[in-house]
Amino acid sequence: MFTITEARQRLALSGMRLTRRDREFRVAFAELPYSKAEPSAYYTDDLEDAVLTGARMRATPPLDAALQIRAR
Repeated sequence: MFTITEARQRLALSGMRLTRRDREFRVAFAELPYSKAEPSAYYTDDLEDAVLTGARMRATPPLDAALQIRAR
């Protein structure tokens, strides 16, 4: 089990951002501004799921996110 701080640190190492609102976690690409990252953002209420999915997202980014990251 992770603390929120540990989860944020792990995801930051792989270029992902973890935010929390109430009981929900949002994982998104850190390189993109909020509005551009929203289409590929992942929402969950499980912190461990957020960390594992964030790692998978970085390994296989969707095409729209990959193109936006390269364009920066």
